[in-house]
Amino acid sequence: MKQLSLFLTIILSTILLSCATTKSTSTIYSEDYDKIKDQTTITIFPHGVVRVPGKWVKKKKYEVSEQYFYVGKDSVSIAIALQQWNKYEFSYNNPEVTPENFVRKFYEWDANYLKEKTNGQLRLIKENKEKQYLVWNLNSELGNDYFLFGLKGKTAYNLNIKTKKWNEEEKIAFLEKVFFGE
Repeated sequence: MKQLSLFLTIILSTILLSCATTKSTSTIYSEDYDKIKDQTTITIFPHGVVRVPGKWVKKKKYEVSEQYFYVGKDSVSIAIALQQWNKYEFSYNNPEVTPENFVRKFYEWDANYLKEKTNGQLRLIKENKEKQYLVWNLNSELGNDYFLFGLKGKTAYNLNIKTKKWNEEEKIAFLEKVFFGE
């Protein structure tokens, strides 16, 4: 009887520990292209849904940043990452990072890292504190990338586009359209 009790205690403890929450969040990914709307819908559950104009094909996922990379018409490349805002290295358990200043802190953290890594030049293009997003550019030997960092509710958006075929205004308009779900 004691052995059975010990066995059941071990089994129940194992089950309870496996159900305990951790720092990481499991995600479910799906994508769907709607020919009628000419739109690709990307779902990263539980973080959100992103609607991208046109047909996009997923090429890879970068596990460290949970970024998904896509190629569309004319070889235009985009990347999308949705994460809970307070789970990033710089914001996790950091009382100095709040929803009100998250987008700026995210930009400072990631842009400076990329600048150092690529020896590139940074340029903040647009910041809208009311709508909680900013657009910035990294120009380096690896290319000319445009980013939109934003916050909707508890979800951080990291959107990126890279192409030589669109001008700056087209890239910014595209990123904003994706962020606002238009």
